[in-house]
Amino acid sequence: MDAIVAIPAFDPDERLITLIDALHERGFGKFIVVDDGSSEATQPVFTALENRGVRVVHHVRNLGKGSAIKTAIAQMRLAYPLADCLITVDADGQHLPDDVVRVRDAASARPDALVLGGRDFHSPGVPLRSRVGNGFSALYFRMDTGVSCSDTQTGLRAIPARLLQLAMRTPGSRYEYEMNFLTAVAKRGIPLKMVPITVVYENGNAGSHFSTLRDSARIYRQFIRFTGSSIACSMVDLAAFALLVAILGLETAPFVAIATVIARMLSGALNFEINRTWSFADSGSRQGDASTQAIRYGTLFVGQMTASAALVALLSFLPLPLVVVKVLVDGSLFFISHFVQRNWVFKRTAAMKPTLLKGGAHAGRISAQGYRAA
Repeated sequence: MDAIVAIPAFDPDERLITLIDALHERGFGKFIVVDDGSSEATQPVFTALENRGVRVVHHVRNLGKGSAIKTAIAQMRLAYPLADCLITVDADGQHLPDDVVRVRDAASARPDALVLGGRDFHSPGVPLRSRVGNGFSALYFRMDTGVSCSDTQTGLRAIPARLLQLAMRTPGSRYEYEMNFLTAVAKRGIPLKMVPITVVYENGNAGSHFSTLRDSARIYRQFIRFTGSSIACSMVDLAAFALLVAILGLETAPFVAIATVIARMLSGALNFEINRTWSFADSGSRQGDASTQAIRYGTLFVGQMTASAALVALLSFLPLPLVVVKVLVDGSLFFISHFVQRNWVFKRTAAMKPTLLKGGAHAGRISAQGYRAA
């Protein structure tokens, strides 16, 4: 298999040189390293690679891992148009050379699949934040796509040539890109092949540039926006109900029922508009047909209220306060509503526009096309 190794790198150290030397010893000869706006102090590392004949591309400023991977794909198309796949490898020493070989071999055996190097997060030495974060990510991915993936954040991936166009079109420029691409692949019914790899965390993974709060917020931006929208509209629902009861002046059952329905309809209409224009805007919700989306949202809206009432009634026998039962039911329906809106109500229908690389930061200095032993 003609596999190209692509390594996005931001302020790497000597481990990157060691990694590429080790991969060359194991039969890899074509590398694309993307210097993603690294500091001047780390340029000797890239110079050493260029002296070995590694193809190095320099971003003039830091654009993020997603952009670096797209740059590598563009360079692969330019220099190695007949290659079978692109293998992305992290520059911080997390991926062992033998594991890269295993991923390449699996990609050769399964050219129809996206091959992922999957880590065992129950291994000794795995930081708690990584274990918890990956567990949530795997659950979220399963609920969103219906596909099981034990390691959604792995940077060791073999992307077959037939998926490179999709990889270029996938939105995202930083760590969120990898999750976006994995989701796009799964939702198209393309198989995911997991290859067990060794977990390497040196000094608690101190060498990683992943920011738990900032980058997690990017990865789950839609869900965070959806949550904010739901909280805001719940407050509108309560305020509208209180105002209507005050205006009607009578707190009798019929007027309370009328106030409840009107307040819920107002908050629901507001929630629809916010989700359409903001929460799910990244998925192209604004380009969808608003009337069709409104009908779908209304169907979900009624179905969710009906399900809430029915489930609370059915589960009222549990030895729990009724309020707790309702919180559990509505909390579960909240998560379900998010994925239904993401994958049905506001599902993207228009084709995604391709991401084009135009000079500037994406046009780099390119060295020789082959590897020369030092």
